[in-house]
Amino acid sequence: MPIIKLATPLKYSHPKGTPVTVVDRYIDPNTKKETWFTAPKIVGVYYKKSIEFFNKALELRTRVFASRGPVNPKDSEQGTAFMDEQAVFDFFTEACSGIILLFGAVESLVNELIEKAPAIPYTEEKRAKIISLGKLSVYWRRQKSLSSQELSYKEIDLKLKYILPSLYSFESPAQKSFWGDFKLLKRLRDSVTHPTKSRAYGASKNMNSIYAEFFGVDFQQLVNGTGDLIKYLQISAISS
Repeated sequence: MPIIKLATPLKYSHPKGTPVTVVDRYIDPNTKKETWFTAPKIVGVYYKKSIEFFNKALELRTRVFASRGPVNPKDSEQGTAFMDEQAVFDFFTEACSGIILLFGAVESLVNELIEKAPAIPYTEEKRAKIISLGKLSVYWRRQKSLSSQELSYKEIDLKLKYILPSLYSFESPAQKSFWGDFKLLKRLRDSVTHPTKSRAYGASKNMNSIYAEFFGVDFQQLVNGTGDLIKYLQISAISS
């Protein structure tokens, strides 16, 4: 079974000096008693857990393909099928879980960097119609500074391509080789978290559904490319 390895080990400790342990607390809603615990470093937790899901998915995918056989041994015109139905369903579960967590690792880091960004205003142009006279319309335009909360609501593509590079003064990751891996990850994640019938079932349209696509996804490349994006954002933010 192929084992997914990180392109380069990711580091989530404090960048300088003594490593910092961040703690959190649970407040019991009934007794109000406080219990402290070590806060998870979400980016690292999600990323590494996604690898576990993908490794399991690879194992299951091997089983699925090994189960391929004729629908009806007496009639070859009926085609072939994956006969291990449970392995098929388990494969989808593991693959979907890995995709959702891997995307969550990127999104968590992006929002964290926006919250921690230096006090550099990010503005966008606002345009509104003032008056219309027949075919003639008059508009006003102005630049509005956005708060970190407003920025966090923007689409992740916009945050990665424009907002973070502007806040931290680094080259847009959209120009890097790993950008295609992220775009694939986002498309897969959007499809499994916001499924539509047309994308979930493709047989009637003679096309691969989103789930059928999983049989051909290179999970190794997806993990490594996304890891390269995460490292690029971390290093660029620290260096700014």
